[in-house]
Amino acid sequence: MTRDTPPSLHEIADTAAELAELRTTADDILAQAWTTERARVLLDGPDPAFDENVWKTVVDMGWPDVLVAETRGGGGGTLRELCVLAEASGAAALPVPLAAAAAANWCEQRSSGELTLVLDEVGTLVGDEVSGTWPIVPFGGVADRLLVLAHRDGEPVLGVVEVGDRGVQRAPEQPLDHGPSATISLERTPLRPIATGAGAATRHHEAVSRSRLATVAELVGIASSANDAAVDYAKMRKTFGQPIGARQAIKHRLVDQRCVIEIARALVNRAADACELQHPDAEPLVSLAVFWAIDSLRRVPEGATQVFGGIAYTWEHQAHVHLRRAATRVTMLGSRSAHRAVVSDWLRTRSR
Repeated sequence: MTRDTPPSLHEIADTAAELAELRTTADDILAQAWTTERARVLLDGPDPAFDENVWKTVVDMGWPDVLVAETRGGGGGTLRELCVLAEASGAAALPVPLAAAAAANWCEQRSSGELTLVLDEVGTLVGDEVSGTWPIVPFGGVADRLLVLAHRDGEPVLGVVEVGDRGVQRAPEQPLDHGPSATISLERTPLRPIATGAGAATRHHEAVSRSRLATVAELVGIASSANDAAVDYAKMRKTFGQPIGARQAIKHRLVDQRCVIEIARALVNRAADACELQHPDAEPLVSLAVFWAIDSLRRVPEGATQVFGGIAYTWEHQAHVHLRRAATRVTMLGSRSAHRAVVSDWLRTRSR
């Protein structure tokens, strides 16, 4: 239900203070559990860039269950809180599927230590057996369970697939960030239904929206970390007796990037609140945040890399870690043109 009255200034201030405290706590925990250097080292290894131990740490802290109701063993938190945690994980270059797992757990409304992912596209259902192919699913190579929306005689059915069941095939893929992606194929695989009809399609759509919005928040963290590193370098690196940050070309680039980041964070917060309140504008607001991330936010690590100059293109430097992760995360957000169309239709409606 939508809220009849806007929150008071005291409520807004209290919420902001709580979220700031959550971010500080998350940063402190991740600083002890992970470093960007460890993320870069994973790129050197023969295995996909995924650390089971750090994922277990995230699970033990309850982050993937933050949206699950307390009565079901979850955190009973808000989408804004998930976005704060996702932003912190992005800033720390944490190689975990927090956004996708949290959305899947919310969708199924259960708390579980298993890694469950929501598949975006729709499969085909015959009886209780689902078939379909989903190309390059991020973290699909390490998933334990899959949430699948399929159509049976035109009726939407949302259900769960265990990756160990018959008919499940996973072909490893190597994205730019070397994450454990896989192309997933289901051939007459048993599906355990959890919802049917229009409610199933709605719940699947909302889960995908939450996953994408939290991914945008992760991109905010990635971009912010890249920008901060570039700012520090611009203050330290000197040419012709002056810090390179004193030059307008670099100074303006870094400030413009910071503006892009702050706009993205504001769009994420607005969309998260709209989703929580089931506001009619929730879908276009999510698409607006996603479109901004695809169109503008992904360029921030690229610009930061250019500030570092040639050193950033060496394998030993950490700038390309943020660049790789940003480029990969953007591919998880869906079609740029589709989100642009949703936003355009919404703006035309508002202008009437």
